Amino acid sequence: MVRGLMLKVTKDSARRFAVRKQGFQNQSHNVGKRQILEVLRKLGCVQIDSINVVERSHYLAFWSRLGCYRKEILDELLCPDRKVFEYWAHAASVIRIEHYRFFVPAMMKRRKELRGKARLLLKEKANLLDTVLAKVKRDGPACSKDFKHSEGTEKKERGSGWWNWKPAKIALELLYNAGILMVSRRENFQKYYDLTENVLPSNVDASEPADEERQRFFLERTLDAWGLAETKDISQYFYPWSTKTNLGVKALSGLIKELQSEDVVASVSVKGLGESCLMLTKDVRELEHSVDVQEEGRTVSLISPFDNLTWSKPRTRKLFEFSPGLEIYVPKEARKFGYYALNILYGSEIVGRLDPKMHRDKATLEVRALEFKERFKPTNAFREELLITLRDFMRFHEAGTTRFSEACPRMLRTIRI
Repeated sequence: MVRGLMLKVTKDSARRFAVRKQGFQNQSHNVGKRQILEVLRKLGCVQIDSINVVERSHYLAFWSRLGCYRKEILDELLCPDRKVFEYWAHAASVIRIEHYRFFVPAMMKRRKELRGKARLLLKEKANLLDTVLAKVKRDGPACSKDFKHSEGTEKKERGSGWWNWKPAKIALELLYNAGILMVSRRENFQKYYDLTENVLPSNVDASEPADEERQRFFLERTLDAWGLAETKDISQYFYPWSTKTNLGVKALSGLIKELQSEDVVASVSVKGLGESCLMLTKDVRELEHSVDVQEEGRTVSLISPFDNLTWSKPRTRKLFEFSPGLEIYVPKEARKFGYYALNILYGSEIVGRLDPKMHRDKATLEVRALEFKERFKPTNAFREELLITLRDFMRFHEAGTTRFSEACPRMLRTIRI
């Protein structure tokens, strides 16, 4: 592309490019820590979520891109390896440890608010901050189970939300948000917190970057992960409320002009999208290549509703012509797609949803529903790729059998796994 001229591409080309940038379709038979870290480098962060109808979302994000792997590998990168850490990025996320410094300002802002938050959330028990911190200093890593419930509070604390949490758990989270504590390890998904100086490797740069440096970091990481995006979508990747960084259109306008003058960021016009998109100049040739090369050997990936690819609903609707839906909080009788439907990525097209449930006591994977986009007609090639993916999905979940609901299309119910 000649400098100064805007590259123009079709939506198909843009999708192929975006999916490659997200690290899909790089299946490996021997997935190790190096491959996991490389995916995390591409994505910038991966969202953690506690729902495990099939598997927790952060484990699924790596499976969708790499295929079957041992989940312990990801756990070990947190502890004992200290190659990753947990903090607020999109939402609660896994992040590469070398990026720690870009989250320090958010920690410092929360630290200034710490006592006020404690008084608001803990009220007369606000001094628990000091009690909890003293226990961690004295006894080492602690989880919320290490603290007893206050008398008479057990029943009312079973709900969700800050106000229903056990007070000690709130204190631990406030100290974690303020960067005073870090997640040292997890056991059965239970977080164990320790002093930051005991968790953060001594060689990690923890210096606090300036606001513009942080904006630049999050903007470049977003474009590197998504490939291309409209300016108004940038704030949907690293959420401003998580990172405490203003990534709005007005706030980024000056920085974008500066990066364009430095030839770091380029503009691209995607046919069918209303506005031009931003991308990193270093990726222009890769995008140009996607214009000339047709998609071959399409594979099927099942992706979590919390996957990086679909974090921006407007971007997903416009670029992939698909409306992602999460119905966890929708009453059962009002659901259209299922409690935890996984989106189906076929090559570079999102073609439908599959609603699975893992019955661990019976080692059985149940597929409760499958829905395709109206214009998508499944072929034999798609059916074969879906079969391959379901077999790998079973291996990943250690399922011995798969059961298909009557609500599934006949083409799925006739599959023998």
